[in-house]
Amino acid sequence: MNQAIRLTAGLSAMLLAGVGLAGAAMAQLQLPPGAELWPQQCEAGDPDACINQGIRYQNGIEIEPSWGGAAEYWGKACQLGVSDGCQMASEVYRGLADGFAADYPRLVSVEAFGCEAGIALHCSDAALRLYAGDGVERNVGLALPLFEKACDLDDALACAVAATEYLDSEHGTPVNAERAVVYGKKGCALEQPDSCRLVEAAYMLPQHSTFDPQQGFEYALNNCADGSKESCANLGNVYVEIGEYDLGVENYDKACGMGMDEACEVSGNYKTWLEERAAYEAWEAQQAERRAQLDQMIAGGNLDGAMQAALYDYGSTDLAEFVAGKASGYGTFSTNNLYVLSLWFPGQAIGAAADKELASRGTGLEGRFGEGTNTAGAADARYRAAYGSSPPSYTASVSSPSLPKMKSAAEISAATRDRYRWAHCTMSGSNTSAKVCQ
Repeated sequence: MNQAIRLTAGLSAMLLAGVGLAGAAMAQLQLPPGAELWPQQCEAGDPDACINQGIRYQNGIEIEPSWGGAAEYWGKACQLGVSDGCQMASEVYRGLADGFAADYPRLVSVEAFGCEAGIALHCSDAALRLYAGDGVERNVGLALPLFEKACDLDDALACAVAATEYLDSEHGTPVNAERAVVYGKKGCALEQPDSCRLVEAAYMLPQHSTFDPQQGFEYALNNCADGSKESCANLGNVYVEIGEYDLGVENYDKACGMGMDEACEVSGNYKTWLEERAAYEAWEAQQAERRAQLDQMIAGGNLDGAMQAALYDYGSTDLAEFVAGKASGYGTFSTNNLYVLSLWFPGQAIGAAADKELASRGTGLEGRFGEGTNTAGAADARYRAAYGSSPPSYTASVSSPSLPKMKSAAEISAATRDRYRWAHCTMSGSNTSAKVCQ
């Protein structure tokens, strides 16, 4: 017996199936009666004969030793469903036998049968080689069923690859979001984080047939809690889309803390915007309250008093315009109020109307500041000359701040936004009294 070419220590102890040759018979390098029929019996579908003939080649029993011959017969046993044959043949074709170079095409062929026999490692190894073109011609179509089988055998990474290929179609596989969810959920249950994120995408992205915002939220929340910065940023995107800006910033900050620089930038933008919006809303509320007070004065017949308050008490062009809009003419306004209107609204209808009224009254200042009382740039000087003090300053109207957007956020339709909003508002723990849920 040629001990030098033993594949593994375990093989040297293997009995010739159904014959009992491994003991004394192998030591004497003798074959049992009928051994010459092993090749024919193997071809006829007898897996034991295939295993025996392979061991005969392995040990050179009355035949020239040959790893190629051994692997060929063990491979035949593998095709007949014997997992031991798959294991032994794959080790040879992997290049683990002394003096025998790796043969990856034959390895993949054997491992495909080993996969059918329930050997998870064979499923995933053959699938990865076909998927990446590692030692064999690339063939994603052949790889995918092997990934699926490996996933069925609890190979978490295989689940992730199968799910990704079905959802992203990176290598031309027709998109099948339903199958992506099946394998993604299996991988997620096996604690493979990429699989969990893929299920999140299948449920969260409206272009997929599996679009289900409520389940998408649940996966995204869990994934974010488990440390997925992408999931935290996705939550931020969706929350700001449905108007839950504080929750959006909260999740952008989580992604930022996990190292996503873009989320840091977007969070900062939204925080600035929220501060500006709060200031704007406070200003709007204040203006509404003041307009109500001015309305009361106007209703009481004190239009000039209302203008006086708008100009001197509130210093607001918005409120001055509001009061001016209530006047049928400017004859009811005092001269000092007209001077201020002329100053605040140069070149505008209100300023022109004030200048016209001042000119009609004859203020006694004609000729001192140019041709007439409405000379451009003379309003401030006229007021100082008439009253011996500076005119009141004013605050222009405040515009609503512009809403920032995350650079990578995809635009979504109003209908999709409504479904996100519904999902958020109906989830357990949501603040159903929030404005977006009304």
